[in-house]
Amino acid sequence: MDLSSAGGALLITVLRLLHIVGGLIWVGAAVVLSFYIEPALEKAGADGGRILRGLYSETSFPSLLPVSALVTTVAGLLLYGMMSYHETLGSSMGLALTLGALLGLLAFAHGFFAVWRPAAAYSALADSDADQAAALQGKLRRNGRVSMWLALASLALMAGARYIGPVLSL
Repeated sequence: MDLSSAGGALLITVLRLLHIVGGLIWVGAAVVLSFYIEPALEKAGADGGRILRGLYSETSFPSLLPVSALVTTVAGLLLYGMMSYHETLGSSMGLALTLGALLGLLAFAHGFFAVWRPAAAYSALADSDADQAAALQGKLRRNGRVSMWLALASLALMAGARYIGPVLSL
């Protein structure tokens, strides 16, 4: 497809919209969960653990992060694939986008393997094994923060990619 045609422009617009909105939901939900919901639930003690398990087992919240991360990642990979070599590695903007893409892929992979898959096991525990649930909850919280910071760094690089060259005088 000729990306300079009307159809190409529409494709790029739709992919950018999916990438930006998906990233907003993914990173926004991760930040709210890490900085607000989890600390409040931790202070609530055992009741907080029950609420968190309910959030994971009784709502569609657990699918929000992986679905938005998948939409963001696929749209981003398609957009990145449409760029030329000069755009990706021959400019400061391209280097920032490339580094942001790598951090985004790392955030996606880490989130999938270290957070989203174990979250299913966590919700299955319910109240059956409180000690095991507490240990898994702590692990999920730590890994969730790692994924969130990776995604935030990716977001910062991608959002600021256009301005990195002038700021660094490159």
